[in-house]
Amino acid sequence: MTSNQERTASRGRVGSVRRCVAGSATTRSSASAAALLALIFGLSCLSGCGTGDDDKKDTTGGDTAGADGGVDGGVDGGAGDTAIDGSGQTDGVANSDVGATDGAGTGEVLTARSLRFTDNMTAIWGSGPDDIWWVGSGGRVLHYNGSVLTPRKSGTDRDLYGVWGRGPKDVWLVGDRIVLHYNGVKMQDRTPDDIGKVILRGVHAPADASTVMMGGDDGVVYRVLPSNKLMKEQTNFALKIRAIHAINAGNVWAVGDKGQALRLSGGSWASVPLPKANADLHGLTATATGRLLTVGDGGYVAATESKLWVDSLTNDPKSRDLFGIWSMGEKEAWAVGADGALIHHIGSKWNVTDIDGTYMKTGTFRAVWGMAAQGAEAAFAFAVGDKGVGIRFDGATEKWLDYRAETTAHLNNITTLPDGRLIVAGDSGVLLEAKDANAGFVDLGVAVTGTHLRGVADDGAKGFWAVGDNGVTVRITADGDPQVRVAAEAAGQRLSGVALVGKDVVAVGHGGIALRWDGSDWKAEKTGVQFNLTAIATHGGEAWAVGEFGTVIHRDSSGKWNKEASGESFNLHRVAAWDKGVVAVGDNGLVLLRVDGKWSKVFESPGLFLYGVARSADGNIIGVGWKGTLVVGAGGDWKVVESGLPNVLLDVAVSGKDAVAIGHKGGIYQLDAGL
Repeated sequence: MTSNQERTASRGRVGSVRRCVAGSATTRSSASAAALLALIFGLSCLSGCGTGDDDKKDTTGGDTAGADGGVDGGVDGGAGDTAIDGSGQTDGVANSDVGATDGAGTGEVLTARSLRFTDNMTAIWGSGPDDIWWVGSGGRVLHYNGSVLTPRKSGTDRDLYGVWGRGPKDVWLVGDRIVLHYNGVKMQDRTPDDIGKVILRGVHAPADASTVMMGGDDGVVYRVLPSNKLMKEQTNFALKIRAIHAINAGNVWAVGDKGQALRLSGGSWASVPLPKANADLHGLTATATGRLLTVGDGGYVAATESKLWVDSLTNDPKSRDLFGIWSMGEKEAWAVGADGALIHHIGSKWNVTDIDGTYMKTGTFRAVWGMAAQGAEAAFAFAVGDKGVGIRFDGATEKWLDYRAETTAHLNNITTLPDGRLIVAGDSGVLLEAKDANAGFVDLGVAVTGTHLRGVADDGAKGFWAVGDNGVTVRITADGDPQVRVAAEAAGQRLSGVALVGKDVVAVGHGGIALRWDGSDWKAEKTGVQFNLTAIATHGGEAWAVGEFGTVIHRDSSGKWNKEASGESFNLHRVAAWDKGVVAVGDNGLVLLRVDGKWSKVFESPGLFLYGVARSADGNIIGVGWKGTLVVGAGGDWKVVESGLPNVLLDVAVSGKDAVAIGHKGGIYQLDAGL
């Protein structure tokens, strides 16, 4: 678990009141931050909220505006900027810019958008700390590589209830009339023809990897043969099997409804009564010596002692239902269940344990899995459950901690693809995706570069391009395949923006560089400027790039670049274009508008820095920037809104009637309510 994933973003002091200056009428919101968020933008918290007092880091040491594009000054020049396929460390910024606990009031909280998946997760297994599989509702399959939790294509929308394997290239997933096998390369459908309407709820392989066993409704049990074909075994019992555990190929146990247990021994299945068990049993595990433990509804727990089942008390005053159990050692285990139930079994006693965190304490956990300490390596485990809840066991401290699959890297650019997806590029190669403005963002986990990515754009073929420092370009195809290149013409240079201009993919960056992708390589285009370019926008086969000292250049439909007079000398950071105009924002709170080929200043606010801009469906222009400030307007009517979120916002994108802003410390915020 990386420190970036264990932390949350923090709260600082709200920025000071700024003076608005414009050539036409300007207004300033005097309502409270909370009222503004609710009435004007509906700026909503999309996850749990973290707080702290680290805002002073944003006002010193490089995050102030400068000649290098303003906000970028504080994160340049470190090891993360020079390494491709590097460690992903963001020059220390992500680690130092985070805080800790809850506590701030509404409208003052900087909310880090959690990248947690909200599906109901039902099972978990892994071959090691860098190869862990989560499965759940709707065919959801997630893979944890030791640092990032990423989605995997399952090829089904049926609910999955079990996962187990014999190694990283031999993983079995079972569920509602479905059996899947991952062979290390791809997911294959191995559903037997005779499965009927059976729901398979459990799968397990013994430590000797001699077999794989699956159990489900009506006492159905399948065994995986060496050929990977499935053979149905005759159990002769109509038990709804909810968990199965193979000690070896010939010694298999299963538990299920109404306290029933089945055992395969001597080649045949037999029913085994469990003491005082009349509730449904959900979890089953065994120690290295074959000692069995099971858990179920009403806090039922039992274990084998000298080959006999013995029930015991969990000492849970709420007698919460228990759904999963993991054997940590010969006399130690952990059980999880409803309403945050976390029960520790040590020796012969069970005791309630707390989760060390605030976000997952009341979650319902469906499964738990881990590995005991081995040599110098500490034990570790994960528990997962409803609505994507997750906790992890830290063997070094012997505590269960909140697991929040999120990034605290600075997020630099967001764009909307033609199909409505939102793509975000950030520091250390972070790439995030959401299917639309209201959907959850997920980390694509594209481990192609540790270099900061600055711009992202549609590729015209249902994929996208991203560009960044040191001439790095990344294309993610429609199939999700990453293609990484270093543009020779931009080696050592920062590429800050990219756009699909007609049929051309064009990138711009430092030194006034512009590159065009010719299908196999990047070719330089003459721009006629030497100042650093920070962004590019396109419409109707034309493009506009902006940069330092008020630089604006125009690429016409023939591919020729020409300078345009902006009338300003402040740095410009972002540009957006539509059918009737172009807008650029920058330092000094500048908003410049291009209409009929001429640029004019429509808004200015000294001391304010705007880093991102978009145009909403109703024609409003939305600028975002320093200390969570938003500037919104159209024509001669403009207003500044202090959002109450003391974060630096770096960009904003519109999808339909909704907008999403991004910024420092993994910050993602939704703006809706008819922008």
